[in-house]
Amino acid sequence: MIKPHPVAQNPRFIGRHDETACLQKIDRTGEASIIVVHGRRRVGKTELIEQVFRDRNLLKFEGIQNLPEKKQIEHCTEELCRYVNDDLIKKLSIKNWKDFFEILARYVAEQKCTLYFEEIQWLADYRDDLIASLKYVWDNKFRHNKHLIIVLCGSSPSFVINHILKSKALYNRSQHEIPLKEFSLKETGEFLKKRSLREILDAYLLVGGIPEYLKWINRDSSVFLSLCKNSFVPGSFFSREFEKIFTSSLSERKGYKKIVEFLSKRRFATRNEIIKHIKSNSGGTPSELMADLELCGFVEKYTPYNLNDNSLLARYCIKDAYLQFYFKFIKQLGQNIENGDYTKDPTRAIDSDSLVKWQGFSFERFCRKNHRIIARILGFEAVRYRVGTFFNREIQSNNPGYQIDLVFERDDRVVTLCEIKYLTGKVTKEAIIAFERKISLFPRAPNKTINKVLIAPAGADKAVVDSGFFDRIIGIDDFF
Repeated sequence: MIKPHPVAQNPRFIGRHDETACLQKIDRTGEASIIVVHGRRRVGKTELIEQVFRDRNLLKFEGIQNLPEKKQIEHCTEELCRYVNDDLIKKLSIKNWKDFFEILARYVAEQKCTLYFEEIQWLADYRDDLIASLKYVWDNKFRHNKHLIIVLCGSSPSFVINHILKSKALYNRSQHEIPLKEFSLKETGEFLKKRSLREILDAYLLVGGIPEYLKWINRDSSVFLSLCKNSFVPGSFFSREFEKIFTSSLSERKGYKKIVEFLSKRRFATRNEIIKHIKSNSGGTPSELMADLELCGFVEKYTPYNLNDNSLLARYCIKDAYLQFYFKFIKQLGQNIENGDYTKDPTRAIDSDSLVKWQGFSFERFCRKNHRIIARILGFEAVRYRVGTFFNREIQSNNPGYQIDLVFERDDRVVTLCEIKYLTGKVTKEAIIAFERKISLFPRAPNKTINKVLIAPAGADKAVVDSGFFDRIIGIDDFF
C-alpha cells in the first residue's frame, strides 16, 4: 500500500485560478498525462502542484543541488522505499533512470497517482538521460494507467524548454505545459489584503509578484520596514537570495552573472554592448545566455514601438524586481551588512530619495509590461494597437535621455502618449512643461489624433487637473 507525500491544505493559497483550472481539467480527462511546469525560483510551483494534487496519492521526488546523477537516483530510490514501505528495493541493482522508472511503474500500474519530479534540472544533472529513459518507460508502462499523472517541474526554464518541451523523446506524449509566472498586481493585492493600495504597489515594484518574497515583505508593520529588516541585517533573506538564484534557475555559467551585473550598472544596454563586455569563455554564446535570462524573466528586451523586435535599437534591461533592488541597494552595502552596521536600525541603509527615483524606473517597466491593463482603463482594449516606448538616435543625439515612456499607436487613428510619474506627492505643472517638449519632438502621424495621458499613482494637483492638458489622468485606484 502506498503512503503518499503528506500535504496539508493551505488556507492562504490564493490566486493561480487559471493554472488550477487547467490542472483540474487534465485530471478529469481520464487518461495518463505528462505535465511540464516551469518558472523562476520562488514563484510558487511546488505550492501549486501540491495544493491541487494533495488528495491524489502524490509521490514527490526532489532533485538535490550539485549531486551527480548516480546520487540523485539513490536519493529517489530511498524516497520510493519510504512511499511503498519496501526496503527490499534498496537491494535491487538500480544503475540508471530506466531501472528506477521500471521499478516505480510496478507500484503505480493501476493506482490513481501523481508522480511529481521537482527541480528536474538537478535530477537530470542537466543531461538528457532521464528524459530518454522516461520516454521508454512511459511508452511501455506508465501510459497504460489512465489515472496516472506525471509532473516534471523545474526552476530552470531554459533546461525545461530545450531538453524536455523541445525534446523529440516526449514529443506529443500527452504533454501539457504550464509556464508559471509571478503574481499579477491583483493577486498581489489579494495576498497583501490588509495593506493599503500604495503599499501593495510599492511591494510589487520592490520584489515583484513572487509569493515567497511577498511573505518576507509582509512580516512587519510596514512593507518598507519588512524590506529593510530582511535586506540589511547579517544573514537576512534578501541579502542571501541573489547567489541562490544562479544555482537554481540557472546553471552556473559565468556569463549569466556577467550580463546581469553589467546591466545593473546602467538603465539599459544594446546587444553589441553586452557582447563586447562578456568574453567567449563565459559558457555559451551571447545569444544563448541572453535568451536563457529572458526565459527566466530576469532580463527583457524592448524596442521603440514603431520598429520590429530585431531592430539594432533594441535595448536590454534587468526585468526582475528583486534583482533590480539587490544591485541598487544591497550589493554595494554587502560588507556593511555583514559587519552589522544597520542591525539596530536597518532603515538607515536606504536613502529615501534614491528609493523613490528607483521606484520611478520600476514603475515605468511595470506600465510597459502591463499595457493591457492601461488599455482597459482607457477604454480601448478591444482596439488593435502597437505599444512600447519611443526613442531614436536622431532625437537623442540632441536631447540626451529623451524618451516617451509609453506609446499606443491604435488602429482607430489615435496615438496615445503616456507620461509616467511615480512620486510621493501629486504631480505639478512642471510635468506639463516637460511633456510638451517631448511631444514637440515626437514625429506627428498625418490624420491621427494625439491623446495625452498621465499615469501617476499619487495623482495630480488641482492646477494640472484644471489645465485640461491631459486627456486622462490614471491614479492608483484605477489599477485595482
